[in-house]
Amino acid sequence: MQTLRESREQTEIAASTLPGNSDNVPDRDSVATVFQEQSPRLPLSARFLVTGAIWEISTNCHEILAIMQDVFQPDANEFSLPDLKLGFYVDFELTESARQSCPHFRALEHLYYGTYGPGDSMLVDQLTRRVVGSFSLATIRDAGYWKRVILPCLVGIASSCVGIAPVHCACVVKGQQGLLMHGESGSGKSTLALSLSLQGFSYLADDCTYLSLSERKLQCWGSSAPLKLLPEGVAHFPRLASLAPSQSLNGEIAFQIDPTEVFGVARSLSCEPRWLLFIERTSDASASFRALDRAEAARRLASDLEVLPPCLADQRNRQLAMIDTLVQRECWVVRHGLQPKALALAITQFCSMNRDADAS
Repeated sequence: MQTLRESREQTEIAASTLPGNSDNVPDRDSVATVFQEQSPRLPLSARFLVTGAIWEISTNCHEILAIMQDVFQPDANEFSLPDLKLGFYVDFELTESARQSCPHFRALEHLYYGTYGPGDSMLVDQLTRRVVGSFSLATIRDAGYWKRVILPCLVGIASSCVGIAPVHCACVVKGQQGLLMHGESGSGKSTLALSLSLQGFSYLADDCTYLSLSERKLQCWGSSAPLKLLPEGVAHFPRLASLAPSQSLNGEIAFQIDPTEVFGVARSLSCEPRWLLFIERTSDASASFRALDRAEAARRLASDLEVLPPCLADQRNRQLAMIDTLVQRECWVVRHGLQPKALALAITQFCSMNRDADAS
């Protein structure tokens, strides 16, 4: 999410290469016009449930819908209005295209422009909740790039305008109950999420978890972003030695993996949150748990939220309301100096004891 925050500081937005758009700085009307002009050229459509929001996609390519169906849950309720409308046009003549390992974004207020290579670009209007994109056939056929780069970036940008709150937490699930783990970058959330997944939890997210609130029910969601482990993770997970690290979106060299494919762990699409742990490192070779004040827990989570433009102030209020709902659960600080496997065992025992105490 760092690249998204940095792009807010830009004073210009790159010129769009989307079909039918010749303006250097698209405005609300031009975005809506592009979508309307493309609609007759995008005969295929489908709806998906993405982090608790309904996305309605129109396209001229079956392969896009296949990728979306492989990642997200189809939405069968055709009578509800979509939260986000997307129009994705594919140029079938571009069978070869040079893609960038790290996409580039520019933002102006509620508008985001992103480019993934010479033949691939996207424009997101957070205010009208519309997305238009133009892609090469070569990029469409790289499903891994979509799951690893394009879709996680789009989810991160779109969540702010569709009533979804991103929190800087890893999340694992036990019996449909979610365990969220907050920590600063480098605190070991990813290694801990994988370690817990190897001890009987199912994996949901390792860095960013999305919150949705519907009919007073709070849900946690993940995305298709890969689990990221730094090269030193080999010491804790020897199976990584057979893989090659690569450059991640924030520029770090890391292993970027699907934990289900590499380690065979179970994966959850969503859950109801139960525990919220704030991870803090110490030099002590032990783990201690103490209850955290709800107001302090909410403050820590809210401080990680991306700054939104004034026109999206109502969405910020919704995000803060979801965080307030989340911290009504049990909030704890975990101070430790343990290796990931030992810490995962200590947390597993803590959650088990906590659940048994509630049952009695």
